[in-house]
Amino acid sequence: MSRFAVLAVLLAGIARADGPTLPSTEGPVAVNLADARWTAPKNPQFPPGIMSSPIAVDPASGANIGYAKFPPGYVFPLHTHNLAEYTALLAGKLDLTIDGKLHHLSPGSYVVIPPKASHAATCSKDGECILLTRRPGPADYDFVKP
Repeated sequence: MSRFAVLAVLLAGIARADGPTLPSTEGPVAVNLADARWTAPKNPQFPPGIMSSPIAVDPASGANIGYAKFPPGYVFPLHTHNLAEYTALLAGKLDLTIDGKLHHLSPGSYVVIPPKASHAATCSKDGECILLTRRPGPADYDFVKP
């Protein structure tokens, strides 16, 4: 998912090279969260526990759409992206910090995280967080060193 990530976020629309061919982000796409196929992202910089389920990808631009799932209490570290990120929180409660400003998100919250905006997310300990994220290009992560 104010301006927001995810993170997951972000995270959410990463297509796996060894997985099934995904539909294009510009074609007809209809998905149901109940049918999501969750996998752990391959990025070794992500703290263990996050799961993603890609939905669609544009092979020409790298634009992507996908779900991300954080376990209760999960912290996704401070990072930036070269392109904007558009995210909706579908389940859970998420504290999202964008450029130092804290946003308390609940299901239905939507955020846009501008390019190069530093952001981090923490899922409430009350339950898992599920995000839906769209990116206009490849998902890149530049983690900010503490």
